[in-house]
Amino acid sequence: MKASQAIISGSLLLLFLLRCACEGNDRTLFGAAPPADYLTGRFNPSGHELFVSLADLGIPTNGRPHRLRREAAAALKELYAAFRRDHPKAPFWVQSSTRTYNDQKYIWNGKWTGRVRVGGRDLSREIRDPVKRAVEILRYSSMPGTSRHHWGTDIDLNVLSDAYYAKGAGALLYRWMAENAPRYGFCQPYTAGRGAGYCEEKWHWSYVPLSKQFLSRWNSVYRENPGAFSRAGLFSGSEIAGKLAAEYMNAIHDACR
Repeated sequence: MKASQAIISGSLLLLFLLRCACEGNDRTLFGAAPPADYLTGRFNPSGHELFVSLADLGIPTNGRPHRLRREAAAALKELYAAFRRDHPKAPFWVQSSTRTYNDQKYIWNGKWTGRVRVGGRDLSREIRDPVKRAVEILRYSSMPGTSRHHWGTDIDLNVLSDAYYAKGAGALLYRWMAENAPRYGFCQPYTAGRGAGYCEEKWHWSYVPLSKQFLSRWNSVYRENPGAFSRAGLFSGSEIAGKLAAEYMNAIHDACR
């Protein structure tokens, strides 16, 4: 074999090995779902091989079916056991977990059209400007394809109101989570004092070992095709709101990166 042929063969072998390594890593991260579909919630978590039921692990919920990535669920089970040892009777339950693209679309479209009131307001009547309406919804709700809840790493606890965490059982839970959740791999993405993005959410916690990888890959998908998030017809106001996708996705606390 000529030297030039040997170099070419060696290069092809290296490319093959790198491709296999990337595909293997993708399989570990995303299972059978295509990466872009997984990252934007276009898959069924109830049929996904890497997801488990929280009820099966004895983690309290609001009574509805909830699923998470098994790594995140295992860590949450340990976190819950520790919380229960410290506070045997304090309220603790999962209010929201994995949501699909269509789940998020239903929430978003409801707020956009006025079917769902936001703070008692019909935004379709009160905020005619589509940019201002999108920003108002984005105070607390992600647009489809941009929610961390798509990944199976994020949960909402107890009550979705910061006022709940200002006193009583809510304050006790939040203080405990702020002090102890990092030991189990969880962070609070939407803290007070950030300069952009969603409002503070004391109820929202994310499993960092996986979510930081998904965030990096989501950004790669966005950079490759930002128009896929702002194309007209994806969801109500997508041509306006979609342009804000990267800003809101990345405006998180440093501990979650």
